[in-house]
Amino acid sequence: MTERRPTESGTKTGTHGNPSPVDAEIRAVTGSLGREIRKDLPFFGTCGLLVGWLMVAQARLKEGGIGPKDSWADALFSDFVSFNAFGLVFLGLLALGALATCLAALDIRWPRLEQMVEHLEGRLTQLASSIIAFTLGLSGIAFLHSGLTLSSGGALLTAMILLFNCLLVVGFGSATLVARRKPPFDRWWIGLAFLTLAIGAVLVFIFRGIK
Repeated sequence: MTERRPTESGTKTGTHGNPSPVDAEIRAVTGSLGREIRKDLPFFGTCGLLVGWLMVAQARLKEGGIGPKDSWADALFSDFVSFNAFGLVFLGLLALGALATCLAALDIRWPRLEQMVEHLEGRLTQLASSIIAFTLGLSGIAFLHSGLTLSSGGALLTAMILLFNCLLVVGFGSATLVARRKPPFDRWWIGLAFLTLAIGAVLVFIFRGIK
């Protein structure tokens, strides 16, 4: 009998089919966000449903000439779905986490910085979770309204919200992976690259603004 050679299918998953460290860390990061979303969904999801209904109702009132020019629903939507606030915390976590990686490569330990990074990770988790839960509720109303009125506006809004949420998840995941400094994100050159990216983005926003 010929001896069977081991296949290379387990090179990425490790022995006995175990996930690689990177895959395990990604699952841990997305799992922490998922748990937070499940806790936020009852309240913030309901708020999204109510705001979506109020947006439809106030749009009808405006068409009838009795609605306000600047509706409360639009103001609530702008306040809840704040990409600027998320972006600020995202860049802060990315920059400080990358800075901690660079300092660790130089054998410099700064406990205060590491505590700040851990705190910002929790804040970014809460911020992303509340926004995602709110927009899920809002997209539910938008999709229902699109089906009842046979229009494409609600479906288009739902697609835009899902895309926006995907960007939030990707941004949250990338910043958190850098901040946790697990392999391969514990290497100094990766930390330096993300630190440069964060500083460059801040400079662009300062001198070019956000449109």
